[in-house]
Amino acid sequence: MRWKLTDFVAAMSVAALALVACTAPPSDDTPARTRSQSDNLVLASAKALMPPEGTQRADLPLPDSEGAMLLDQYCTVCHGLSSPGTHSTTDWPVVMRRMWLRTERVAEQHDIPVPNAAERLTMTRYMLEHAFEVAGDDLPDFVGREYYMLTCERCHALPDPRQHTSQDWPAVVTRMRQHMVDLLGNAPIEAELQDISAYLQQVSR
Repeated sequence: MRWKLTDFVAAMSVAALALVACTAPPSDDTPARTRSQSDNLVLASAKALMPPEGTQRADLPLPDSEGAMLLDQYCTVCHGLSSPGTHSTTDWPVVMRRMWLRTERVAEQHDIPVPNAAERLTMTRYMLEHAFEVAGDDLPDFVGREYYMLTCERCHALPDPRQHTSQDWPAVVTRMRQHMVDLLGNAPIEAELQDISAYLQQVSR
């Protein structure tokens, strides 16, 4: 059975969250020699698995909506904001449920705010409304299709090419390449990326 990155994240991120939110780990300013090898390994896992810093509420869809404000209120206690476009409509319910379980466990021993049932529903609906749509089984067999499928499915469900315009896809591909470098430590070569971008531009029309 081959795991996707999302499966690996599900298996590993409990330890990462425990380090970030529960055990007050040594900061980046702490000399590495004063941390144990275990501390360093878990800290590295936390950095790799958590959403990247830098996303602000103003960057989210409908930033003044209740859903966006609740995300900013609760999610940023432990990590950076996650854009709804990070996961698909099929993935977000599982991801959100996982977050509730972790937050409840953390809150037992630490001062972590926990959203109530109504707030959780609002946050989940917001994520679903702005999540990316999953591609169907009818993707045209143009040049670049295989690279597109093999590359994008390493991290998440395959996005529907029609959710972006042909003008937008090159910037999206560039952004995704950087995410792969940050999370996986590698990315496709430039020729493959160009084929992926060209394929998406052609299919999105």
